[in-house]
Amino acid sequence: MTSAPPQKRPQATQQLLREWPPGYGGIERVAHELAMVWGGVVWSLDAQNRSSSEQDAILACYPRRRLARTPPLGRLVLPLPSTGLWSLLRSDQPLHGHLPSIGVLLVLLVARLCRPRRRVTAHWHFFFEPASGLSGRFFSVYQWLALRVVCGLPGVITTSPLLKQELLRCGCRPERVAVLPCCLSDDQEAAALVLKRSPSSSSAHQPMRVLFIGRLGSYKRLDWLLHSLAELDQAWCLDVVGDGPRRLEFEALADQLMGSQSDQLVRFHGRLPEADKQQRLLEADLLVLPSQSSNEAFGIVQLEAMAAGVPALAFQRWRSGMGWVCQLPALNWSQTPQDLTPVLQKLAGDPALLRELGVQARLRYQQLFCRSIWLDQLKRWSNPLNSSQTPVGFRARG
Repeated sequence: MTSAPPQKRPQATQQLLREWPPGYGGIERVAHELAMVWGGVVWSLDAQNRSSSEQDAILACYPRRRLARTPPLGRLVLPLPSTGLWSLLRSDQPLHGHLPSIGVLLVLLVARLCRPRRRVTAHWHFFFEPASGLSGRFFSVYQWLALRVVCGLPGVITTSPLLKQELLRCGCRPERVAVLPCCLSDDQEAAALVLKRSPSSSSAHQPMRVLFIGRLGSYKRLDWLLHSLAELDQAWCLDVVGDGPRRLEFEALADQLMGSQSDQLVRFHGRLPEADKQQRLLEADLLVLPSQSSNEAFGIVQLEAMAAGVPALAFQRWRSGMGWVCQLPALNWSQTPQDLTPVLQKLAGDPALLRELGVQARLRYQQLFCRSIWLDQLKRWSNPLNSSQTPVGFRARG
């Protein structure tokens, strides 16, 4: 009796991205979670010089390498000739690049040209918003070029059905584009799913507890949330978790809008350890992600809230899936900035609805975004590619 030949293990997949993973941004976190499954070296252009100074937000147990690059010119960084770049281009291991980044795009293109039979794939994280001026024209040219390149790759991952539809409209072949929503780590998911809501949460005797988690930068639009909350005639309080260049500006706006009650109504916590962030989620009734740009294409913080049984509000933007992530059957609203104040007013006055939305949020997370589903989807996408077959896109429910 002859034994079956041993099965060939899939090759580890190398990744390339602009920033240093795992970091605090969505792209870095996605690359990190893929590396935890795929193994392989994660290469970075380290655009913000964090490889030597950044304290890892999440433990990274996979090899990371920094490519030599040009000094940043605005957001533009390009790889320089180096032994690391030569090693990356000569390798026959699969290569997966995270876009947008013109530096990453160029490496993907050269890798594809150098070794046509090598598996080179891309992760399309978001589309740029149309903009005027020199920078707007630059991003438009980059995006046009990026779409031409990814249309010729054997596999492209994006994060929501809305982004897949837009990639198809731009010329990508349906069988080559797959939807793989973002995910939480094992530890994050386990901690969130066991959180028990306080019996007094969302009661008529307490203010509605609103939570904002994110970088205090230009397109997050915490100012919109502050203006909307200031107009409510129901009781509320807001916890702001995160830091960034506009923090002082937002703090001043809160003082201006809330006056002497500002310190009681709005609390700026800065960056928090994971355990402290979980505590904020435990105490929250509602997460609001008031981003105005398609640069916010998903919003992983929504998953953290939904897994903990906290509903989220986000805007529906062209070329963005962030509004799709948090849609719940019991809350039918326009998902536009103009209607943020009315929907907050409605929720502040209806504790029973808030509790129902919390149940629906956790259920939606478990049905669409939980890690076991993510792992299954990733495996279904990877297997045809590992077999040198044309990848097929899997279905994203919801």
